[in-house]
Amino acid sequence: MRKLKTDRSLFNYILFGILTLGIYEIWYLHHLVKDINEICREDGKKSPGIFVALLLTLVTCGVYAIFWWYRLADMLNTAARRRNLDVSINGGTMIICMLLGNFVCGIASFVGIYWVFEACNMLATDYNSYLYARTESETAEN
Repeated sequence: MRKLKTDRSLFNYILFGILTLGIYEIWYLHHLVKDINEICREDGKKSPGIFVALLLTLVTCGVYAIFWWYRLADMLNTAARRRNLDVSINGGTMIICMLLGNFVCGIASFVGIYWVFEACNMLATDYNSYLYARTESETAEN
């Protein structure tokens, strides 16, 4: 168990993605998936990594990307409900954002991605506080 990142930002994702011609976005999403898989480990769900997602997205002409984002949003929503947290995203909302994004220059897609980042930040904060409390109790026992 490791401490998870709690300050994901859509602004940084877009800005540094543009400046690095997309390399930063791949790195960012790789770490996002690692954190989401850690958060959702107890649910028994795991999302494929970004490299598999990129390959399948190329093979399916972009269709897999919609499913991949749906899966991440659904995993976050399930984890949030289990922890009694309220998040703005679920799988269905993410599909709508991705499909609408195809028609309005990607803006709706970025709204969905923003909600995924916010849900991940909220769940990572909760995860880290649980991790901290567990570490404190183990230290007190010794």
